[in-house]
Formats: sequence, structure tokens, C-alpha cells
Amino acid sequence: MDFFEKNKRKLIIVYCVFAISIFIYVLFAKLNEFVNWIVFLSLMAPYLAYADYEIKRRVIDLKEYSEKNSFDFFAKPEEVQISIFKEFKSAKIISNQDRFFNLLVPKNNKGMQPLIVTSSSEHKTWGGDSKVYFTQIFLYKLNIELPKFFIQRKSRIDTLIGKNRDYDVAKKNKLEVYKFKDKKFPHNKYFFFSEDSNVENVINDEFIELLNIGIKRKKALINIESNGKNLILYKQWSRHSIELMDFYSNLFRVLKESLIK
Repeated sequence: MDFFEKNKRKLIIVYCVFAISIFIYVLFAKLNEFVNWIVFLSLMAPYLAYADYEIKRRVIDLKEYSEKNSFDFFAKPEEVQISIFKEFKSAKIISNQDRFFNLLVPKNNKGMQPLIVTSSSEHKTWGGDSKVYFTQIFLYKLNIELPKFFIQRKSRIDTLIGKNRDYDVAKKNKLEVYKFKDKKFPHNKYFFFSEDSNVENVINDEFIELLNIGIKRKKALINIESNGKNLILYKQWSRHSIELMDFYSNLFRVLKESLIK
């Protein structure tokens, strides 16, 4: 695996050049159907081998991360282990396949460290093909009760459509739009959904400032949901490198602590 990791970029370039050359040759050469299939399978074999390598490499990296940071690792967790993630309304948005895997459970269960899991969601592309998106979710168990709310980042299209987009998204996902009355929440960058007016007492100025700092620095926007007893935070359609897992763990911890002060 070290050979693949050290030479990954070069190998991908060589494979692409080779595959394109063979494809052009087959396109113009008059080969029979059997030979065409042999060529196709020969080109697919390295791609499938690389995909398998990436999956195994990811599992190895997460196992090492778990050992260094006092987590137990479950590549294929049981239903009882991931049911806590399904209690959130946004779970169906980020995992329409109902698939959760690569679970990290803190060994010291005092709420300081999050449970971390990866989910997958399949969506149609403009060309009619399907594409799978992965999201790494960080879940914090809370010692206090919070109002239920869901903060979802807006895409550029959402921003261009304007105010009505909030209500369209709310209707689609059976949510209620909430607009802050006394606080300068960045509604231009985030949807905010909640049915509880007490949420204004929880979403404090420090929390809002943390969101605004991320916006000013042009960082990727994140999603946050409280189901009343637990909190999940994630960057939608993104699973992180080992280095970025530490970054997001720290960021999410700071956001969580600002809510429970």
C-alpha cells in the first residue's frame, strides 16, 4: 500500500494516458465484440483495484486514528450502534441509502469526544448517471436539553433564488423556517429551521460570531442539528483526511461549547 500512496499521482496519470490511447485505438480499429469486451475488462481492472485500495487505506487510517485518540473503531457497525444518528431529521438528507459505516466510539464516554460516523447518499447527476456522496458526521451527547433546530448551509443556487428558497426547502424536508428577531443570524448563508421560539436563548452571540468568522474567512459552511438531547455537526458531502478530522473535531467542540454555556 505504501507503493500506491507514494506514487498515486503518477500512476493515475499513466493509467489515464494509457486508457485514452487504448480507447482511441478501439474506436477506430475494427475489432470483434469479444475483443472489445476483453479490452474493456482490462481497462476496468486497474480502476477496480484502485477503488478497493482506497477503501482499505481509509479503514487502516481510521484504525490508526482511533488508537491514537482513544476511540473504538467499527468498520461495519451494528444497527443498535448507529440508531442514535437516525434520530435526527437531517439523517435522511445525508444518507438516503440508510447506510452508516466506519464508526468511531470514544472509549472515555464523558461527552468530551464525539461519536464519528460516515454516511453515504446517492443522487442523480445532470447526465442521468448516479453519484455517491459521503458525509462524516460528528455527534455530541449533551448533559443538558436544547431546543430542537437544524442549521443547513446554503448553496450558491439557494442564495440566488432568495427568500422563497427557505420555505421550499422547509416544505420538501417537513421543517419549519425560523427567522431571528433580535439577533443578526447570517440567514443569507444558512437556513435555520426550528419550531421552538426558545431557540433564540440558545443561539447566542458567540455562536453566531463563530459562524460569521467562517464565512469571512471563506471556509466551507457546515450543518448543525439538535434533536433536543444530542447534537450533530458535519460538512455536507465531505469525509475528512486524518489531519482535517482533528481540525473539525476542535471546531465542532468549540461550537458545541458555545451553545451549552
